[in-house]
Amino acid sequence: MLSTPVILACQLFLLFSPASAGFYGSDTAVINLTPKTFKSEIYDTNYTSIVEFYAEWCGHCKNLRPQYTKAAKSLIGVAKVAAVRCDDQTNQSLCSRYDVRGYPTLKIFRPNGKIPSNPYVEDYQGGRTAKAIVDTVLAKIPNKVRRLKADEVQTWIEESNGPNILLLHNNANTPPMYKGLAIDYAGTANFGIIRNSEKGVSKEYGVTKFPSIVVITTDEEGEHRHKYSGELKKEPLYEYLSGFATPVEGAMAPKKPKKAAKGTQHEEL
Repeated sequence: MLSTPVILACQLFLLFSPASAGFYGSDTAVINLTPKTFKSEIYDTNYTSIVEFYAEWCGHCKNLRPQYTKAAKSLIGVAKVAAVRCDDQTNQSLCSRYDVRGYPTLKIFRPNGKIPSNPYVEDYQGGRTAKAIVDTVLAKIPNKVRRLKADEVQTWIEESNGPNILLLHNNANTPPMYKGLAIDYAGTANFGIIRNSEKGVSKEYGVTKFPSIVVITTDEEGEHRHKYSGELKKEPLYEYLSGFATPVEGAMAPKKPKKAAKGTQHEEL
């Protein structure tokens, strides 16, 4: 028979073990939603979101959890990955509102450009793997990046307000991270992309490797070009661009922005 101290030790272990931290703990990128936070996180945002409605006792939900957690990590800074626990009494109004009849139910919320705080809602019909979830969500992200030809860049700069962020790329597709940054700075900076195959691009911007980013600003002295020489990752880019423009309210800023290391400061061309 177990002694009282041993029983207490077991109870404390269960109480403070990772499993007790919740279905999706703070060590994951999944946002745990409640009726109080649902509107601000999902409705009042410029980002596409995927929301899982689940119950902790559900076997299929337990099977999905590692894949959903992996997808959330992959989509950091690009889209929101969230969850609502429907076997929690306080959340049942949300589950009823979205007609959840089985677990897990996944729904995608896309920003409505015409009516703010009134996103488009659709059922997720894809596979239950991290890759399938990520691919589906990425396809639903609004693209605020303008694709440019060489002879269009100058007009784009002259007609724009605020700094112009130009990505010179050797790929035809706009990187998801760049789309996410365009949402972070929507209305305060303009984002464009141009293929390196466009005639004269490399020489015009002094770029010898691709992809590369050039920030173009104008003032009373004329046009200034700043070549970014840091890592092409969300954290350092977000911090770097904040020196030229202000992120929109609710932007998905990195939790711990890294300070720009030596050699990552901009070079004015």
